[in-house]
This record gives sequence, C-alpha cells and structure tokens, in this order.
Amino acid sequence: SDMPFVKKTDDADKSEFSVPSGICEVISSDTNKRSFRLELIPDCTIYKAHFPGKPITPGVCIIQMASELLSLLMKREMALTTVSNAKFLSIINPLETKNITFTFRKISDGPDNSINVSATITEKDMVFSRLSLIYRCK
Repeated sequence: SDMPFVKKTDDADKSEFSVPSGICEVISSDTNKRSFRLELIPDCTIYKAHFPGKPITPGVCIIQMASELLSLLMKREMALTTVSNAKFLSIINPLETKNITFTFRKISDGPDNSINVSATITEKDMVFSRLSLIYRCK
C-alpha cells in the first residue's frame, strides 16, 4: 500500500526511504535504537501552504510521519487509533532545522492487541515534539 509521506526504495548499500509528497526523506535509520534521521525538504507543497515565506511543519504531518516510520520499523502497516498526548514544544522550520531525529522511546503491547508508542522528535539538544500514540496492526 502507498504511504503518502514515507516510501521505501530499493538500495543495496543502505536503508533509504523517499517521500513522494516531498516533506522529508529518511537519510539514515538505526533499528536497534529505533530511530530515524530525517532531512526536511523546504520546497515541498505542504511548506508552501503552511505558511508562505515562513514554513512550519504541521503537527498532523509529524504524527503521520510517526505512523509511517513505525510501520517501517515494525515491518507491517500500523493504524493509528488514539493520540494520547501530543506536545509540540518548538516550531520545526525546515529553513532553520534541516534535519530531525525521530526516536521511538517505548513500544509496548497494550490491551486488545493495541501497541503503545512514545516518540520524541529532536535535533541536537532541542526537543521539538513528544508523542504518546496507540496503534493497531492493519
């Protein structure tokens, strides 16, 4: 199935993902640390609309990226059922912050075959977002 933000491409040398919508590209991943290094792409349509001249990564896009990266990590499609908590602590402007790191700090089984996930979005010492999300396998 097609995912709108993150799509895996075949590359023998490294694990590389491209994003059809152009909001970001995964430049590296560490499955042991459950983290993904992303490069934001300021020229994408989403940033032109949100907002012209001052691009800001929309919260809904951050949550969508989390869902798709989790699906890549789990090697199966995951469906978001609940946003337990979403803290957007700092604006992610792709002109000022070219790269971000998505880290899944906790992935644990919940009731009724649900999966509880905690993720942070950081760059160096800056924490941009903290997410607590609940998923089910599709």
